[in-house]
Amino acid sequence: MEWTEAHFDQLAADIAADPTLSTLPHNGDSAVVVAHAYNLPAAPDFWVWKTALQEQAVYESVVGSASWSWQTYKAQTVQDRDSWARMWGPGAVNPSLQQTRDGWQAIFGGQGASQTQVNYLLALGRRQATRTEKLYASTAQGAGTTAAPATMVFEGALTPSLVEQAWSE
Repeated sequence: MEWTEAHFDQLAADIAADPTLSTLPHNGDSAVVVAHAYNLPAAPDFWVWKTALQEQAVYESVVGSASWSWQTYKAQTVQDRDSWARMWGPGAVNPSLQQTRDGWQAIFGGQGASQTQVNYLLALGRRQATRTEKLYASTAQGAGTTAAPATMVFEGALTPSLVEQAWSE
């Protein structure tokens, strides 16, 4: 995200609304404290779509009790398996894109094991946001729940220098 005056104003207003952080003096030491607080997971939990998911993670991860099923994959049509291989050509996909999630549904959609595979991929394609990521997330297509993750506008860590810029705006 390219930081604009509006982004700094939004951050400053959010800090000012926090009963603890708003009492801190506007100096470098406090900026470190604020940045740390905003880099912690959002509370309550707020879910966002990942912007990158590595193919290897799909095959090696466990989400709850779910994991990748080669049996389900092998049961797909040749066209579905070809589509899957083509999707992963670059080695990673962007789950925040609707077309990626639509692709998963097109390849594995249906009943039973196939839908379980889609649900596993959707669970693997989301993560908890930090407080900063939540502040700037787009909820136009998702409310930040596990069933409807939001889309990130800002991704990464808030730095103390950004906090200081927000205070100076």
